[in-house]
Amino acid sequence: MNMQGRTTFLEKRCPSLIRPIFRLGITLLGFYLWVWFQGFLSGVLGLKEDCIPNWAVISFISLIVVFPLWRLVPEVAGKSGKKEGWTAVAASAVLFIPFVVIALLSGLEYIGITSEWLLFAAALFFLAASEEVICRGFMMDALSFRKNRFAGLLLSSLAFAMLHLGNYHAAFAGIVNIFLAGILFGLLRLLTDGLFYPILVHWVWNLVTGMVFGWNVSGHTLLPTIFRTTNHPPWGAFGPEQSILMTIGTLGAIAVLIKKLYSSNDAALPEFTEPPE
Repeated sequence: MNMQGRTTFLEKRCPSLIRPIFRLGITLLGFYLWVWFQGFLSGVLGLKEDCIPNWAVISFISLIVVFPLWRLVPEVAGKSGKKEGWTAVAASAVLFIPFVVIALLSGLEYIGITSEWLLFAAALFFLAASEEVICRGFMMDALSFRKNRFAGLLLSSLAFAMLHLGNYHAAFAGIVNIFLAGILFGLLRLLTDGLFYPILVHWVWNLVTGMVFGWNVSGHTLLPTIFRTTNHPPWGAFGPEQSILMTIGTLGAIAVLIKKLYSSNDAALPEFTEPPE
């Protein structure tokens, strides 16, 4: 029986020796179907995938093909929990505050809020939700071999980083920081027992850096923005994700979450072992 009280196919029908292969196969199949269905929908609807709002809608709708496969594996945490919200906010502040300071020190030129800004803000939310459901939800559960939630955490974070390899101006430091961000989002799911805070923090990061301060976001450029910094920020064209400040801030936020998870009085991370056949 898994943490959520539902016996899955993996636990009920799959022999223990085959479970790792089953988990890997489910992961690859789910990801392939998600990508394939995006291409199928874009062709049927006549939408250009290089347009961020179109891409966001297609990615989000395509999650429908993943949910049946997701139900075949046990969950290492809930899908909709919101526990430990203040800790999640505090950890996120460790990451965000230095960049807010940099933006203020760089000088801000007001551009304004337009209908296009609102459209792209909504699009970034659906993109964040899609990536979190795939990586911190489906993949993190499926790749938790022998129900080792930290195997799922690390492997899903690696997959999350690899999803950004094809972005414009991709840089080694940026990909490493995205991997660390994946760990941060995964820990947020474990601590809060759901995807609400990982989605929220992921979305707010993209929104604030790309559409409030006008910086590139993981290689994406020329998003509508409320402000632009008058001085060039101290990182390359990939965006703040490739800065050493991102590394320090993410590691700091991770430290806050790990400290809370392993607090002697905290029961957010109970034992979670593979059931017998």
